[in-house]
Amino acid sequence: MLVSLHITHSSAGGMECLSDIIPHLNEAVNKELAKNKYVDEYVVIRTCNRLEAYISTNNSDGMKRSLNALVKKNVPFADRQVWYILDDKDCIKHLFTVICGIDSLIVGEDQIQHQTKDAFAKAQEEGHVGRVLYSLFNNAIVVGKRVRTETDLNKGAVSVGYAAIELAQEKIGPLEGKDISIIGAGDMAGVIAKNLVGKGPRTVIVSNRTFQRAQELAKELEGVAIGFDRLKEVINKSDLLLVATSAKHNILDRDKIAEAMKGRENKPLLIIDVSVPTNVDPNVEELPNVTLRTMASLDAIAAENVARRKKEITNAQKIISQELARVEEEEKIEGANQIIRKLSLDFEEIRTAEVIKANSCVGKKDADELLDDLTHSIVSRISAQIIKNLRAAAKNGDSEVIEAAKQIFDIKPEKE
Repeated sequence: MLVSLHITHSSAGGMECLSDIIPHLNEAVNKELAKNKYVDEYVVIRTCNRLEAYISTNNSDGMKRSLNALVKKNVPFADRQVWYILDDKDCIKHLFTVICGIDSLIVGEDQIQHQTKDAFAKAQEEGHVGRVLYSLFNNAIVVGKRVRTETDLNKGAVSVGYAAIELAQEKIGPLEGKDISIIGAGDMAGVIAKNLVGKGPRTVIVSNRTFQRAQELAKELEGVAIGFDRLKEVINKSDLLLVATSAKHNILDRDKIAEAMKGRENKPLLIIDVSVPTNVDPNVEELPNVTLRTMASLDAIAAENVARRKKEITNAQKIISQELARVEEEEKIEGANQIIRKLSLDFEEIRTAEVIKANSCVGKKDADELLDDLTHSIVSRISAQIIKNLRAAAKNGDSEVIEAAKQIFDIKPEKE
């Protein structure tokens, strides 16, 4: 039996609430599951906006009671139910939905797939995963891969940080081998920087009024930090200039850009200003080889991609339905296989015992008599329980058992 606990951005009704709940509750959940008598296996997924625990349990009702009591004890506002609990098929469907990114704040985001895989791997390393959750999470990973490769659910940037890099690649091509500069070192600059990872730029320069923060961000990017007093030099060397500061005024005017463009021959410069308010004088676009894009451009890209992703949800849900049907079919087959394995072992035990008994009679009976006794005994022992149960079913009027036996043994009605 499967049971799962969920506290997410949708159930909690806001990120501020989650930031208060998740760190403490994550520790409490892990401690509880490690010692709870109803738990056979468990995996806990924790991200900045969700905490989920998937549990294989020997007592579904007892597990649910334990989880409800645990959350009520550790959530600071008892008057709000910020969690919910699922079981069996609903639990499986939810995990499939989560790993595809459908249940994320940003629809189709890839990060949740990596976080789910990491949580699964961690639980395996710690010895919390057995046959049930191993199968569940491997099936979920298959679903995530299918959605990622067969739909466009995760295609296209849907946040300003992602959109800035997408726009840059649209305007100047792949960033590999390009010289890129970032002006600013705050949160937005950090988001943009993360999306530069793996893009292969030749150089990354970070400039900020607080030089120490520029150094910290540059270190993350294996780049170089340069003081604000050398902005002209920074701009002169750049193919792409990303501006993300908290300044309330322009820090780059037309004259400063014009001066920096000298000596570049006809090398173009793309400036993407994500600052609010903007930090770049719009008149810089009057300069040759200078292109300026602002937050308005990025918002339009993000909105278009959000709409495109939402259209893909239906295609992703079709894949989830297909995989749920496949899992259900496999569970049915596995149920039959368990019975088949048990029957095979029982029959083999009977055969082995009868062969041993027959061997003890070699020389005492002729071959025909020995073979007749052996086969008769095997058939008699194999059919004894079947006959007993069929007679009991007939006596009790249990026609379903009789009909099942007809189907299993392919017994056709006798012709009159």
